[in-house]
This record gives sequence, C-alpha cells and structure tokens, in this order.
Amino acid sequence: MNDRKFYKMEEIEALGVEEVHNLYKEYINPNQTKIFSSLPFGNEIFNKAEGVYMFTTNGKKILDFTGGLGVLGLGHNHPEILKARLDFQKNKRVEVHKIIFSKYMAALSNNLSYLLPHNLKKSFFLNSGAEAVEAAIKVCFKSYTKKRKFILHSDRSYHGKLIGSGSISGSYFKENQFPVMENCVSYNFNDGSDLESKIIDCNNKGGVYSVIVEPFSASTLESVSNNFMDKLFKLKDKYGFRIIFDEVFTGFYKSEKMFCFQNFENKCPDVLCLSKTLGGGKSSISSLIVDDDIYKKAYNKINETFLHTTTYNGFGEESVTALAALNIISEKNFEKKVINVSKLLKDKLKKIKKTHSDKVEEIKGNGILNGIVFKSYMSELGNLVEKIPISAIKDKSSFLKKITATAISAELYEKHNILTSINDSSFSDHLCVSPSLVVSDENIEFFFKSLDDVLNSNLNLKSLSVILNFLKS
Repeated sequence: MNDRKFYKMEEIEALGVEEVHNLYKEYINPNQTKIFSSLPFGNEIFNKAEGVYMFTTNGKKILDFTGGLGVLGLGHNHPEILKARLDFQKNKRVEVHKIIFSKYMAALSNNLSYLLPHNLKKSFFLNSGAEAVEAAIKVCFKSYTKKRKFILHSDRSYHGKLIGSGSISGSYFKENQFPVMENCVSYNFNDGSDLESKIIDCNNKGGVYSVIVEPFSASTLESVSNNFMDKLFKLKDKYGFRIIFDEVFTGFYKSEKMFCFQNFENKCPDVLCLSKTLGGGKSSISSLIVDDDIYKKAYNKINETFLHTTTYNGFGEESVTALAALNIISEKNFEKKVINVSKLLKDKLKKIKKTHSDKVEEIKGNGILNGIVFKSYMSELGNLVEKIPISAIKDKSSFLKKITATAISAELYEKHNILTSINDSSFSDHLCVSPSLVVSDENIEFFFKSLDDVLNSNLNLKSLSVILNFLKS
C-alpha cells in the first residue's frame, strides 16, 4: 500500500520545519538534512525575501550576508527584475521554441558583447556555470579540429561538479570518486614556471587546446598575479592554445570591475564563462561568450550549426530576466556604488583584524568577495576536534579554523539575526563576508558591530552544542 502523500499548494505553504526535515531526509539527502539541521538557520522556514533581508515564518527578519553564494548580486526579488518577469508572463510572450527567432536572446547576446572587448562576440546560453564550462571546453577543443589533446587547469580551481568540469576542478576533485575526463593536467596555482613546464610536456604528447583560469577564485579568495597573467599570455603567443576565463561567480562587479579580468591590463580571454548574477537572483541562466574567430573555427560549417544547443537554451523569460539584470548593472551610478561598498568593506575588515588581532588570523579577498580566517582561539572546540579520529580529518588545524568560523557564524545568526556562510572547498577555512552588491552602508555597519560583539564575548554552550552536532554529522 502506498502511504506517501501528494501535497497540494496550500498544504505546501503550511509545512513546518520538522515536516520539511523529514521530507528532505526521505526524498532528497539525509546527510544534508543532518548537517543543515545542526545549524541554527536550518531550524527555521523562510517564506519571504526582499533586498538583503529574509523573513522566517515565525517573524524574524534576517540580514542575508551570503550574497546567495554569488547568485544574489542584485539581492532578493529586485523590483525591476520582478517587473520584467511579470510583464513577460502577463503578455503571454513566447517561451521555449528553438526553431523561431527570439528577440530577447538576440538582444541579450548583443548586450553582453557590448559590455565586453570587441572580439568576444558569439554567445551560447545554458542553465548553470558548470554547463558553461563544459561548453567552453567543447568549443576550444573543436576549434583545433581534434588535433590537440590537453586542457590545463590550476590545482586549486573550482569549475563545477559535472564529469567534465569536475575533471578540471582541483579544489573539489583531488580524490575524484567519479570517472575523469581524459587529458586534463593540473599546474600549481599561480606558478607560471610550472604551467610552462606542463605545456611543454603536453606539447610533446599531442598539444594543448586550452588553459582555463579563474582570474579570482571565489572558493579560496585568491587572485592570480600580474606576473602569472603576463606569463600565461606569453605562453599563448608561443604555443597557440585558447584561454578560458571562468567568471561564473566573479563576474558583474564582484571585484569592483564589471569583469574580474579587467583588473589585468590588456588581458582578454578567448572564451568567457558567466552565470550567477546574470540571472538576477530569479533565473537559472549561464553564458559563454566566444571570440568570433574561434567560433568560426569551431562551428562555422553548416553541418556544425546545432553541435551546441540545449533544451532550455535561451528561454524567453530567462533571457528577459538577464536583460533586466544587465540594465540594472549598467546604470550610470551602479559602478560607483559598488566601489564605495567595496572600500567600506575593506576598511571594516582591516579594523576588525586590528581590534581582534588575538582572534583574527587573516583577512582575504577583493571587492565584494571577502573572508575572515579566525585563529582557533576556543579551547573547547580544540578539545572536541582532538577527540575525532585522525582518519576522519586530514588537516586538523585547517578544520579547526573552519569549525571556529562555523561557530561564529552560528552566533551571528542566533544573537544578531545575520546569515553568513562557510565555503566548503578543501582549501577554504574562512567566514565568507560577501554580501549582495545592493547592500547598504547601514547593513555593513550593523554586520561589523555584531561581529565585534560576538568576538568580544565567549561562545555560549548552545553554540558549542551546535558545533558538536555538526561534527557528529
């Protein structure tokens, strides 16, 4: 007998947190349920959001300082984004057809090219950043008509969790539990000499078709150096491979510039991958923009016309949402606001490090993407971690810093109604300080005043209990 329940919309709206936990445990991911429910924000249901605030069903107003992990560059439910989507729906615009022309996708590709160097011209639209990376791999490989074999990536990179994008993600797939795409070679992060030696070795075995680079890593909060960029482009001139810049996370003013690669003088990629903020916080859309000449080498023949399309390629409403997002981002005063916010964040981060030098080890980041690495100053947490078997944690020092950051994150939520995040990369042990681009000066002041309060007080036993449950999970 089937004892499962089919929920109607009005029943879904009435679901409580315990029922949601049970459904997640049964039908989605039991371990994810354990981890999230161990943390204070995992025991509440959020039913509304606007700007940088989220609201729970029990009446709490939460300052969302996560930036939606890159997605909420324009905050929750931006009014101009909502208007564009509602107008599209009210007018019953055409949504899905791939065999008719879309004025929305046409305009979106034009507008992206308008914002970029003139050679970046041809766009493909997909759903996720990982798909954009996979498409970038395809176009670079195809542009050499299968005559080259290798793609190179940093050993501290993150490009996605698909088979292809995962194969070139050094941060997450060091011990890959899945099949790996052939001919993916890693070089040491930010090491131009190692990159050159790997290229020479690969050229002796079939040649390099691409090097993929994150100009700034949102996972580790580290930028490649000017020297590395200079070396990369000199090697490109010498060996003729394609350069992919992955700005899925960092694009659209996260680093004060419209695109992060613009922080490097005269350094333009052959392929650029974008997503997250492009969707305006409401749409699942990504894009890669390809150098016109490389596009022609890869897909210019009539029988290659449909070698890269997808079911959801450039859906009308997704394209309209992205167009609205680009219009907001391109407004005259938007860049000025972002620069001011970035400067305020930098000043406040420096001050918190100086004030709490006994507890703050390092400040990392750039622009709107920042993090705080805490010293493992709480002996109680140290004792907890020491009791965990060595085999469970390979780097206890780094893990302890990450758990310290998690404990502080829990305190910020419990005491001050602030939601923060901890990056799950194996190379990251910081508390993320990466709010939406629409954050106000007052929001930033409140965050740092609250953080100062947490660091001036001892973590309470309730928070320690939360962390212990997290460790058990």
